[in-house]
Amino acid sequence: MARTNQIQAIALCLGTLGALAGCQGNRSELPPVHLIQNMDFQQRFDAQEVNDYFKDVDCAKAHNPHQCEGRAARLPVAGTVAVGQLHDDEELYRGRGPDSRLLDRLPTAIKLSTELMARGEERYNIYCQPCHDYTGGGQGVATLRGGGFSVAPKNLNDPQIRAMPLGHFFDVITNGKGTMMSYAAQIPAQDRWAIAVWVRTLQVARTPEEAK
Repeated sequence: MARTNQIQAIALCLGTLGALAGCQGNRSELPPVHLIQNMDFQQRFDAQEVNDYFKDVDCAKAHNPHQCEGRAARLPVAGTVAVGQLHDDEELYRGRGPDSRLLDRLPTAIKLSTELMARGEERYNIYCQPCHDYTGGGQGVATLRGGGFSVAPKNLNDPQIRAMPLGHFFDVITNGKGTMMSYAAQIPAQDRWAIAVWVRTLQVARTPEEAK
């Protein structure tokens, strides 16, 4: 009985190997079998796919026939604004009042609170202190690394910097200044104001003599 089972097992293995060997090199003009059609063929376009409905240029003037093909991802209509991206509050998103001057206060949409200051300290310590250090003195750990800075980070406690309006710090974070790049992509507008509040807090915490 055991010997019969062994013979059957060997025969099964040989049959399987023969079947696999027979599959090698076979070609078929038939499309592959798709068991779940709606997963394989969806009524949508992928990125950079062509949609023949659109013609992006005049085909008669096209040097390359492919230029006549339409892009599936259409450009938005001129003036289109994404939901939540209107940013029509000049105070909140640009730091300027009706006279276009930088604000020396928080925008109307933001209220001063302990939570705002705590958020500002947290964001400052993440994005600003590597260059400006924890106290705003401009001696952060990044300045100690090889090569240093061609232009040293500003001492935020310098009397000239202390005299700047609150909106100045928001504006610098938003647009950059000198060798400092913009952080608008990394830091939302509300957090930029929180950082500005924390910078002012660091300045107020130091006497003019300490700031020198």
